[in-house]
Amino acid sequence: MARILILLAVVLCVFWWLRARAEARLAKQRAQQQQARESAARASANAGQAESAEPMVQCAQCGVHLPQGEAIAWRGLHYCRRSHLPDEASHTDGGGARP
Repeated sequence: MARILILLAVVLCVFWWLRARAEARLAKQRAQQQQARESAARASANAGQAESAEPMVQCAQCGVHLPQGEAIAWRGLHYCRRSHLPDEASHTDGGGARP
């Protein structure tokens, strides 16, 4: 009877050891899969940022750099705000006084 109990204890210990080993292996695989998903998400986020990058231009009046989409383009130059646009009246009539 004692031999049967010892054999049963050995079988249970082997079963417990195999189960713990399998759980550790599964946990390691899950961690690797999670790491791969995170690195893929980072890579796609970086690719999205590179695609959405916009060229920078400099304001002809004050020299501030801003994205080209936000700049006001006028006569081949870029400006950061409407108040920086040159006075059109001084360019068209030679700078003379208007009545």
